[in-house]
Amino acid sequence: MQDKQAQNKEQNNDQIKKRYPFRDHYRYTFRLLREKRGAAALTVCGGDMALSVLLPFLEAALYGTVAACLVSGRRPVEILAMVAGYIILLQAVRLLQSQCRNLRTKTLFLFRCAISDLDRKTLIMDGQSLESASGQKKRQAALRNVYSGNTLGIEAFAAGFLDVCIQLGGLTVYGVIVGRYSLLLLGLLLCQTLFTAWLHSLAGQKEYRLEAENVKDHQGLAYLRRESIAPGNGKDIRLYRMDRWFLREFRERIDRIVARVDQGRNGFAAAEIAGAALAFIRNLFVYGWLIREMALGRLALPVFLLYVGIVSGVEAWMNGLFEAAQGIYRNKEVMDDYRDFLEYGIAEEGKEALQHPGSAHEIRLEHVSFRYAGNEEDTIHDLTLSIRPGERLALVGLNGAGKTTLIKLLCGFYRPTSGRIFLDGQDLQTLPRQELFREFAVVFQDVFAFSFPLSENVSCMEAGREDAKRLQGSLEKAGLREKTSSLPKGERTFLNRDMDEEGVSLSGGELQKLMLARALYKDAPVIILDEPTAALDPIAESEMYERYDTMIREKTGIFISHRLSSTRFCDRILFMEKGRIAEEGSHDALMEKGGAYAQLFALQARYYQKKREEEAIYG
Repeated sequence: MQDKQAQNKEQNNDQIKKRYPFRDHYRYTFRLLREKRGAAALTVCGGDMALSVLLPFLEAALYGTVAACLVSGRRPVEILAMVAGYIILLQAVRLLQSQCRNLRTKTLFLFRCAISDLDRKTLIMDGQSLESASGQKKRQAALRNVYSGNTLGIEAFAAGFLDVCIQLGGLTVYGVIVGRYSLLLLGLLLCQTLFTAWLHSLAGQKEYRLEAENVKDHQGLAYLRRESIAPGNGKDIRLYRMDRWFLREFRERIDRIVARVDQGRNGFAAAEIAGAALAFIRNLFVYGWLIREMALGRLALPVFLLYVGIVSGVEAWMNGLFEAAQGIYRNKEVMDDYRDFLEYGIAEEGKEALQHPGSAHEIRLEHVSFRYAGNEEDTIHDLTLSIRPGERLALVGLNGAGKTTLIKLLCGFYRPTSGRIFLDGQDLQTLPRQELFREFAVVFQDVFAFSFPLSENVSCMEAGREDAKRLQGSLEKAGLREKTSSLPKGERTFLNRDMDEEGVSLSGGELQKLMLARALYKDAPVIILDEPTAALDPIAESEMYERYDTMIREKTGIFISHRLSSTRFCDRILFMEKGRIAEEGSHDALMEKGGAYAQLFALQARYYQKKREEEAIYG
């Protein structure tokens, strides 16, 4: 009961998105920026902020400066020199600011391109968490932080933070100037600024809620794009006119996304209209005040021109602040998604050293149950089992009996919902995952080759780091030596054409041999075959399994199949039904028992015999 409660609590925690304060994101982003681009990147950003505050002030003060020079009583030559000097200074600052902004844009872009934390996380995270619906949803949301261009994600967050600092710096300078003359004017400007910011904040919250609703439709679009261009799907799509179905699904999802985006934009449009109306009322009062002060002789012309420029500048700073704050808020949520995924699915790493690495192992399960997140029933039910060192064990049963799930539990990919699994008496949860994975070589159902050189597919190591003698021996034993010799670059030939236009594709039988070569190269003490030959006929599958068995002597072998005839050579057969071991024993013992195994075996034998007779008659 406690295990079930713990699982429910863990599932609930998976659904909760962790949120981070703004300051945490600032520290995280700029620490990462320094790591990826060096201290010079921070210098460029700092220079851009300083010049971006200075330049508008110099521009706002230009007319006041010219007026002050004209009424100063100096000689025309001196006035001309002073104005010319000011304009040269202004142009120099403008040029420097432009170059700094270009460097900042380039720096932040390269910074985003250098981020690989998300890919690294995906590759090393706990498999159970990654495969879960929650894990897939979190990963999809996290992708936006890096792969959505420079307007959304960590690059936009860094740029937005710098822009907020610039706008606040400009408002501070201008606020001090206005406040020295009139606190009333300063208060009016601040009130209008805060109220408009509040309106934009409401619009930003609405937009983020709508974007969160769009995540599922974006996932659907990604699936449709992937499946509609997959070469293997082309025949079915054209033969069964599925193009109409794909196009309808594309249109419906795109329409929903566009509608939500439009709603979000309408919220900002309403906030901008309200802000513009308030700014109009504010400007009537402010400019009327300044004109009145000058008419009463309280403001000289140069000071009047300066304050007109300053007040106009305040509006520009406020608009810039709203825009930057809007981006910050929006990207703060995206940063939450990203960092939430980076911290998701981190299983506590065991620290107990494996006692007998590389030797044949005893594997023991004690009352093990497992339930997938969101399911109402266990896939594995209260399973107790011992596998002897060097034993040949078969797991057989119909599809959905829980065979593959059990293998993932044995290898440490999944954690039991309840119960414990031991390797030579050591609890799997206490062992480091990498040490544990070294003890297993598994060939799963979906046989495929990575689009890398054949040698790397076998050794799973970078070119040049593999053991050449072991590589050649594995290819020879697996029956791939002749095929490898015929390839353009031998074992260095790329497989498939995703990474190399001259890559080659292997047939189904050759892929089977490639998987065998990989398992032989790893030379792990436990070999598991999880129905990798399901596409073969029963006789070919049986021959392939016996070939595997011959090559892995002195190792523990676990063979999985839904065809009962394929594993007759094993020492012991476990017949699984609905996550339980229904029957156990040798093939002969189970046939003598006349239970579910014997009945299914007879049924399959009649089916395959009938099929062979039909093939003999009809060719």
